[in-house]
Formats: sequence, structure tokens, C-alpha cells
Amino acid sequence: MYADDIKALIVSAILPTLNFDEVLGSEVRFGDGKYRADLVISSPARLSAIEIKGPRDNFDKLGDQVLGYSEMFLDFSVATDVTWISIARERVPRSTGLMALREDELITVRMPRMRTRLTPSAALKWLRTDDLRKIMREKGLPVTGHYELLAQATRQEIPSAELSDLALRAVHDRLLPRFEAFRNELGHTVTLDDVRMLTLNENVSPRP
Repeated sequence: MYADDIKALIVSAILPTLNFDEVLGSEVRFGDGKYRADLVISSPARLSAIEIKGPRDNFDKLGDQVLGYSEMFLDFSVATDVTWISIARERVPRSTGLMALREDELITVRMPRMRTRLTPSAALKWLRTDDLRKIMREKGLPVTGHYELLAQATRQEIPSAELSDLALRAVHDRLLPRFEAFRNELGHTVTLDDVRMLTLNENVSPRP
């Protein structure tokens, strides 16, 4: 079973479990475009990533991927065919969730450790220049300057918990339109074409 097939099955399994304010994203770039999350579950209070590994994927890259996911998401899981789950278990820390596919059934092998908020540095990496200007404007603070100056001012003026909330909301708002289009076009089963509709063609947190 290839990674794309696994993704379609995972999307099928996850859809019925989503809360009313949760959305899915596919191939979401983050960390200045260095990383790309196979699947993201996002809400104003949640930011979860799922890395999918098929038989042709390189499990040796998981160590580096874990560092990126652990910084930028509240929780992170690896999903693979049940045949490869022991390899995945060896490559990731216990804080990483594990999902196994056995035929068409998605099995939760281990739940991920979930954080309640992003760090200020991670939150800022999700926010664009326009986001920062809006935040500063609403606080009655200066909105001039390039991204780095705005990010520095935002970090100084906005409490860590509020900054995390703002970043979670920003990610959710960017993923929402494509997810709504996906839901509107979805048939009785999730196809690979359906999954491609979830894919963003841009970095969720690009620099200007």
C-alpha cells in the first residue's frame, strides 16, 4: 500500500471523528518551507500533524522530521502500514503517536503526547506579516516595519498564551476554505482526487 493510498484511508477514518470546528489540510508546508506535513488537523484550539510512511519512504528521515513537527505542532503522529509499525516505533520518541493500517482499518497503536500551546517562537513562524500588522493594529501599536521588526514587537507585547491562540486561529483560517471545498465535492468514498483538493499550493507561514 503506497503513501497516497494510506492517506486516503486515514482521511476516511478521521472525517467522522472531527469536531465541528476542526478541518483537515494536506501537504502543509511549515518551518519556512523546510518541512511539509502530510496531514494536518486544525482548529482554534488544535494543531495536529500526521506523517505518513509508505513502503517506498525513507524511515531514516524521521529523526529530523520529528524535530520540526515537535516544534511547530501541538502533537504529532506517524501512520504506516501495520507491516512497518515496528520500524516507525524504533525511529520516534514515545511522545510521538503511532497509527497502523491493517487492510482498511486504522488502528491507534499509541496516542501522541499533546501540548496545550505553541511556544512564542513557533507561533510567530505560523504568522504572516499581514497577521502581525493586524494584531498590532488591534492593540493600538505601531504597524510599520518589515516582518522581523513586527515579529519582535509582537513577541514583546503579546502574552505567550494569546500569541499561541492567534497562531492556531491563523492556521485554521487558511485551511478552512479548501477544506470546505473538499467537503462540498466529497462523494460516498474518499478518493485520491478528493485528497488532492486538501493540498495547499503555498507555504502556510511564508515570509514576505
